Amino acid sequence: MQNRKFLNIRMKPISISIALALSLAACSSDDDDNQTEPVVEPTPPPVVEEIPGEALTLDVVHQHIDTAEPVSFYIDVTEAAPALVVSLFSGEANKNLGDPDVYVRYEGIATSGETGEFDCVSYNGTNYNETCIIDDAEPGRYHILVDAYAEGATVDASIVATTSLFSQSVMCDVPVQIRAQSMTIEQVQSACDVLADTKVRFDNAFEAISPAFDLPVENDLNEVTNLNIFSSLSNHAAWAEHLFDTGNTSGIYFETSPTDWWHDSTILTFNALEWSGGRDVIRSLDHEYLHALDGRYNKEGGYKENLSWWSEGLAEYLGTFYQRSYQALVTASEDSPYTLAQIFNGESNAYSWGELAVGFLIEQRPELVTNMLTEMRAGNWDAFDLLLADIASNEQVSFETWYTQTLPQQFAASATTLEVDSYQQINGRGGWLYSVSVPENSPAVTFATQGGSGNVDLWVNQGSPIHPYGGTEVTCSSISDSNSESCTIDSPIAGDYYVTIGSDFVGADIIDLYVSACIGEDCSVDLPEPMALTMITEPYLPHWPNKGVLGTCSLAETYRTSYDIADAVSVTNTTDTPVKVYWLSTSKGNRAGGSYMTLEQGDSFTPDNWRVGERIMLTDIVDNCLAVAILNDETNVFEIEAKHVENAATEVELPESTAEMGSCDLVQPYTRESGNAPEFIVANASTNSYNLYWISDSTGEPYLDNVYATLEQNEMYTADFWAIGDRMMVADSNNECVGVLDLNDTSNIFVLD
Repeated sequence: MQNRKFLNIRMKPISISIALALSLAACSSDDDDNQTEPVVEPTPPPVVEEIPGEALTLDVVHQHIDTAEPVSFYIDVTEAAPALVVSLFSGEANKNLGDPDVYVRYEGIATSGETGEFDCVSYNGTNYNETCIIDDAEPGRYHILVDAYAEGATVDASIVATTSLFSQSVMCDVPVQIRAQSMTIEQVQSACDVLADTKVRFDNAFEAISPAFDLPVENDLNEVTNLNIFSSLSNHAAWAEHLFDTGNTSGIYFETSPTDWWHDSTILTFNALEWSGGRDVIRSLDHEYLHALDGRYNKEGGYKENLSWWSEGLAEYLGTFYQRSYQALVTASEDSPYTLAQIFNGESNAYSWGELAVGFLIEQRPELVTNMLTEMRAGNWDAFDLLLADIASNEQVSFETWYTQTLPQQFAASATTLEVDSYQQINGRGGWLYSVSVPENSPAVTFATQGGSGNVDLWVNQGSPIHPYGGTEVTCSSISDSNSESCTIDSPIAGDYYVTIGSDFVGADIIDLYVSACIGEDCSVDLPEPMALTMITEPYLPHWPNKGVLGTCSLAETYRTSYDIADAVSVTNTTDTPVKVYWLSTSKGNRAGGSYMTLEQGDSFTPDNWRVGERIMLTDIVDNCLAVAILNDETNVFEIEAKHVENAATEVELPESTAEMGSCDLVQPYTRESGNAPEFIVANASTNSYNLYWISDSTGEPYLDNVYATLEQNEMYTADFWAIGDRMMVADSNNECVGVLDLNDTSNIFVLD
């Protein structure tokens, strides 16, 4: 549409006679001129609709948002995309986010609450990042509302919208919405097939117990599960922390308020390239989906921590180790077995012993599972707890009989036939059993494994199956630190030989491994070409700085490092403001231990053997965060500039003490308590230099190999990870004890004077 210009012309006054003449001329009665021209109505200017909120640009972080009041934005998407991701997160100062919620609506104003109009809502708890994802995003305008939800202090938040995170978004038949960061459509369809098989497996297991259990729990609204698959472990760790506030590095399922309007069912997992040597394998795909099925069909309400034995045990039993009892026998052979009561009370490993308990109940006591599910689906948790107590009391002997006698029989019956001069591919976790029929007059027979990821060992036994924890002799074994295992038996007895393959670490995925059998001593079997390897692309998030540039304190978050060494790391202070250097804890997302050094103007911190992905926190002299450096695979030369220290404290104000240092007689064994010691600060008000060492609770000796801080005058050490009851030795420059800090459960501010 062309713009119209309307001219505003100021007219001069004219006389009445001239005006009258003009009027009469316009109204002439001459017949030939008795036609009047039509009146042309002026075209009004177009009405411009006011768009609420500020415009966002894709992949550009918008900062300094006040989440104490509702605020609106909009983003224009010009091309169709698999998914639009809208992420609200804590800002540069890394302060608490408060309790906002995010609503997104396509081509319409988003409104909040149960009766609001929106296509997506992120309704997390206090101080959680908020993420909304719109699948199959159409071109057009998306309106975003950040709703304050509850009144709170003004905070500094950031928001970013992107369509570049997920390259695929596909709804499977089951239904699961798969969002993949880097997968082909064929790989996504293969994942859909795995999910479909898992659903059939789940249905068959519980419909055999009772057909009534094939319907969702009453009022459960989680009809669709969202499955977010990141391209690698490092990408999973970075994006999962940023989008969903989790430090998970193994795959995780979230079930949020399944009967409420803000319900959500979400799986986060990844292509485990770092663990598989570059071989494609989606981590725990069936295991995590079984959590979603269990939540929708078996249990009222959200996830319950005291039922982790059931949740994890079921996912292991029907998922990770389905119809393979090798790993269950490893668990059953532990020196200190757990009772059903201990399993139900959460005293055992929820995965391994949970799998045994679930397997026993489903296989041996389906009528009890019927009773359990009846109470679980109805949310009758008191009745359920009483039922578990009865099961633990009445079924313990049967449980022991099952895992000591029936389980070994199941393992023996699980053998898969392996023909001589052939191979079979192995993928999965745990262990596998094969039977090989060796013909008469064979000069030798060779059993071997090769290729693939992880590390497996091999056992061969003539005449009967062998399990490495079975306590019986074995005909041949091959145990090394690689997958190239081989057993050759000269002049073998004709008949059946059993080959057991076991992983040395149950958590590792064995991918593209081959087991073969052939006649002869130096024989071999032609194997397929090994799986093509996939290169790992390190993560890069929109709010991260360019490589070699210091980032803001919003990078003080949990993270994962690479295995690669970061080259030529240096942090140089170009200012006249002292800056302290800390390592940023991967698991805590905060500075850890004491500072490495204080950088004066011109000083540089140049550590060796730090890994790609590790983070360095820079603080002022009172430990307020100033900036964070992310080590990378290109350039790690960082400079502290004036903008980084403009708000830095230059003088130390020591706190008032709330606890007194004890004598060196406390250097002895002690008892640590649960819970972290609050308000732990050690401030040095003297002119002496002091070192801080942890005292071992078991030996009572100071751990001198690790100094947690060296405090000069007016320097402080703070930490939030020490337990109540922990003891720290204060030592002089010669490491001689001058006192002991005994941490209490109220306040632990120690001033050394």
